[in-house]
Amino acid sequence: MARLSPAVDLFGEMRLGLGCMALTGLFGHVHRRSAIRTIHHALEIGVRHFDTAELYGPYVNEEILAEALASQLDRPVVATKVGYKLVEGKIVGLDSRPASLRAAVEGSLRRLRRDRIDLVYQHRQDPAVPVEEAIGELARLQAEGKIGGIGLSAIDSATFARAKVVTAIAAVQNEYSLLHREPECNLLATMTGSQTTFVAYSPLARGLLAGTARSWPQQAPGDYRRSDERFAPDRLVAITDAAAVLHAIAANRQVAASVVALSWLLNRSRNVAVIPGCKSPAQVSLAKEAVQFELSAEERVRLEAMWFS
Repeated sequence: MARLSPAVDLFGEMRLGLGCMALTGLFGHVHRRSAIRTIHHALEIGVRHFDTAELYGPYVNEEILAEALASQLDRPVVATKVGYKLVEGKIVGLDSRPASLRAAVEGSLRRLRRDRIDLVYQHRQDPAVPVEEAIGELARLQAEGKIGGIGLSAIDSATFARAKVVTAIAAVQNEYSLLHREPECNLLATMTGSQTTFVAYSPLARGLLAGTARSWPQQAPGDYRRSDERFAPDRLVAITDAAAVLHAIAANRQVAASVVALSWLLNRSRNVAVIPGCKSPAQVSLAKEAVQFELSAEERVRLEAMWFS
């Protein structure tokens, strides 16, 4: 039997996970019951990978995920992220000192109601702590049975190269979409030949590729996108123009633009998985639809012109 790729090992054949960040208000309020219903719907249609972080909420996201998964006997894959310094629920910086990472993992274990977390990422590289030290501590937690795989989030190729000398890296999670293709410049090439899954976060560019994007003045005060320059009115117009080909293909094929965008990404490589930040069961269903959707060669060529980092 052919060896399964890392993406299949972590995500299943669909290579689709649920990015849970949006379920605790980062992109607008989501009621707790709605968040749990979205997670349950993902399970019902075959999603088996759920991505969270201590930062989301903070802490509440992990608690909601634990509640939603409490009755699941097959134990879906849970990934979380650690490495921020939080004081009274506020971000005050990064902290990847070994003792801090250990304390953060212990906290996530309690909130997730697990004795082992399937995948733990260093959320961001702390410039004050060499990546070798941070990954070394995660490797010790792995040896103790508290962590399954070790991951890195939002890194460059040089950081990946240093980290993999210390221990095997199960996953690298970076932003990647039709509008943000920076990983293609170097990181993906550096990962070639490794057994590391590339996990694309913001695969719909925070809604820019779904046709639901609104400029700053139209967003709710607590919406994280109010700090994203891509949503400034003038820049949003330029991005919308660049994405016209995506919407034309979607209209011609009578599917949602998000289906086309996710299909394009999933077909870049069998080692790429996606974790769209769905806020509703309907959005999860569209993500699942993308798994079966096939783009033509001509459509793929047209989409290649959409680079807009």
